[in-house]
Amino acid sequence: MELNPSNQRQSPLYKKVRDHINKTGYIINPLLVVEDKDKYKVVYGNNRYLSGIELGFTEFPIQVLKDDEVPTIREAAKSYKDINLDEI
Repeated sequence: MELNPSNQRQSPLYKKVRDHINKTGYIINPLLVVEDKDKYKVVYGNNRYLSGIELGFTEFPIQVLKDDEVPTIREAAKSYKDINLDEI
């Protein structure tokens, strides 16, 4: 699996995501990926993926998107709101 190069950064949310995964021991939402030749490319979930790698995860829940679904997902992501991970 590889990260989306345009999103390959540790956002301010990264530490909160990593700490939450470390606390619960699992990743709640699957990584959204697209198939790219013989591997998967992360479209959404880079913080979860980086956190999981840092915490020693070797398997991740994923949802494979079709290429034509990516623009719809990106548009929907614009309306996401920050969540308080302490409330989950």
